Amino acid sequence: MPAPDDFRSHTSAPLPAGTRRDIARRLAGGPTGPDDPASGSPAGDAAASVRAAVAGRIGLVCVAWPGFAHPLWLRAGSGDAEAAITALRDGVAGLDLPFLPHRIMVIGDGYLAVALAAAFPAAAVASIEPVPGRARLHALNTLPWRRISAIHNPVGIAGARLAVMTDPATGAERLVPDPRGDIVTLGFEPVLRHLGWGEADLLIVDPAACPDLANPAIDGVLAAFRRVMIHTGGTTIPSDLIARFPPPAWRAGTVPSHAVFDRAAFGPQPASRRQPVFDIAGDPLACTLPGRGWRPVGETGFCLAPAGEAPARLTLRCFAAGPAAFEAQLRLLPAPGPALRLAIGFAAAGSGREIHRAAHEIRPGETRHWRFDLPVYFGEVDISFEVAARDGTGEGGWLEIRDPAFL
Repeated sequence: MPAPDDFRSHTSAPLPAGTRRDIARRLAGGPTGPDDPASGSPAGDAAASVRAAVAGRIGLVCVAWPGFAHPLWLRAGSGDAEAAITALRDGVAGLDLPFLPHRIMVIGDGYLAVALAAAFPAAAVASIEPVPGRARLHALNTLPWRRISAIHNPVGIAGARLAVMTDPATGAERLVPDPRGDIVTLGFEPVLRHLGWGEADLLIVDPAACPDLANPAIDGVLAAFRRVMIHTGGTTIPSDLIARFPPPAWRAGTVPSHAVFDRAAFGPQPASRRQPVFDIAGDPLACTLPGRGWRPVGETGFCLAPAGEAPARLTLRCFAAGPAAFEAQLRLLPAPGPALRLAIGFAAAGSGREIHRAAHEIRPGETRHWRFDLPVYFGEVDISFEVAARDGTGEGGWLEIRDPAFL
């Protein structure tokens, strides 16, 4: 049995629809439907088209939705079609968010996670699917969205054991505590640490997918979120939850189908202005890659590892439009070896005049969200990422540097 915090998330590059259909066939062990793109494309009313696509069929069915870059997969013969329609048509608007979220966690509703990723393209979305039988479907739907990190494990009190219970009347699955259950819960803290999130904007949770929501022991972790939204199915807020989120620290409210708790310490915040500095699929002005100790990660990230006595260094040139800060997600892969030191230097292109330099140390298996202030600068800038082993041996593991960007 793996340790409670032994898990992996993924951040994947977009895939074309044909590739995704091929993946689904191999995952499903056979054909999943015709290749005709029109078979799942909406005509007229999108909801009616989705219902028509699954009518009289069983198994995985691929459908399209207006305005979405990637198709969706549904299990025909289940409640997936209605769940997807609700999430894609009304889900985001029904949340009635008074702010622009940048870090979102959704537990138990993969279709809503996809809808949020489409609605907020600058946001990072963590989508938690805790029911093992839905992990394959969840992976198919989150795979093409680079901003979605998918975790296929329940989250709550670390080490708690759960089992899947099926409602005989509706066929709906829910998780229930069971000392003999074979599903081990991950703790909220290691999950947030793995994502590099100290605080986040929005948590949307279905109690059926997170039984530990009833445990007051997680209330301290919930305080890391600016807004907590709990699916209620249109019922009123449970009185025990109101008591656990007391004013003035929290403000309680409701939107259709969700109980809402806002952390009062958060005031209005401006939208983040991200200017990515690296894009494998793009056309950088200049990019000097090391001969060894380098490999890409996703579309806007890369790995560096000391490859000898000299540090591994990647240099690129981009245009800085007066940034106030710089940030990146760092993760040193969990392998035997020393801590690594990452130094990031900024210099004016052409003259080489140093603008700023910052350094950070990270240990094996550690994940960090690194943000630091920068002087205001307009013009082309050379950015060098330099990785070296802290003990000076020139040997070390791979350090992931994801989504480096000016702010």
